Amino acid sequence: MKNLYNNIYSVLPEEKKKEILENLAKKYNMEVLRFETFTKYSKSTFTAIFKYKESEFVFVPGDKVVLGYEGLPKNLSNESLEQLKYFSENPNEFLEEYIKDNFSKLRKVTINPMLVERDLQTVAWRKSNLDELKEFNIKLLDEYNKFKSDKYNRLTLDETARFTKIEDKIEIELYDYITYDELCENIKHDGFSLPNLDEWEYLCGGGCRTLFPWGDDIDYNMNLFYYTKKGNKYDLEEPNFFGLSIAYDPYKMEIIEADELTFKGGDGGCNICGGFGEFLGYLSCSPYYIQKPIGAINIVNDCIVNEYDDELDGDFNFYRRIIRIEE
Repeated sequence: MKNLYNNIYSVLPEEKKKEILENLAKKYNMEVLRFETFTKYSKSTFTAIFKYKESEFVFVPGDKVVLGYEGLPKNLSNESLEQLKYFSENPNEFLEEYIKDNFSKLRKVTINPMLVERDLQTVAWRKSNLDELKEFNIKLLDEYNKFKSDKYNRLTLDETARFTKIEDKIEIELYDYITYDELCENIKHDGFSLPNLDEWEYLCGGGCRTLFPWGDDIDYNMNLFYYTKKGNKYDLEEPNFFGLSIAYDPYKMEIIEADELTFKGGDGGCNICGGFGEFLGYLSCSPYYIQKPIGAINIVNDCIVNEYDDELDGDFNFYRRIIRIEE
């Protein structure tokens, strides 16, 4: 078990790492697709990509790290300072209050080794077919037939049905309402868990001591969704140093394990929709940003930022599964 923690695992010979990873695949009934080293933001992990049904998982070694963020970032760019001046003549004072109000506190933690799902999973939406669509709601068949000849690649009928063109086929999805408790029960039944606050912050930032995994400011050379368009791939969608696609879209709020419904990795697009610029727009993608509880007031524009009840939103809420590795 000690070999699964970063201080030992990172210095093991590659062949020994492969042996450990192959044994994990056998233990948890997964298939090793390939071994791969993921490197980003000066961090690197040699791991395996495992297949479980239609999902990919990676091994993430355990570690002792410091999580959370307090104080002020240093050397913010003029672009970011100008965006903050929209809210206050003293941008540093405003940002310090924002961080104090919205970020997790500093603490030392031990993170157990895990198998972690690489990509986000949707909630509420499930794959279906034409026969079920007719039984579900015959009126939806008209929408489906119109969509077949439409120029768009996706049609979403609010909390009802979704059609997506994939090559020469059309994927049909239907919407089933689900609560947080129901989701947790389903995940537990399948032998998985959601990451808790400490685990998620580690998976996202690896224990970084900066606002973002790469530093304290937005990198304005990045290709950022909603702001720039340089090719088909956005920088934050690329796998991180653990091989995970995580905290890359502020509109996507990832559900974590907690006593009450809690999100990480985004604010539902609140700051982007408000036109607050790249820095505040992507600040909710920081490893240490915490979505406020139900009924809380946003310091930026005094709006209610979280009006959610226990029912999940299939358009904004997502999840990933983990397995905590035990003896």
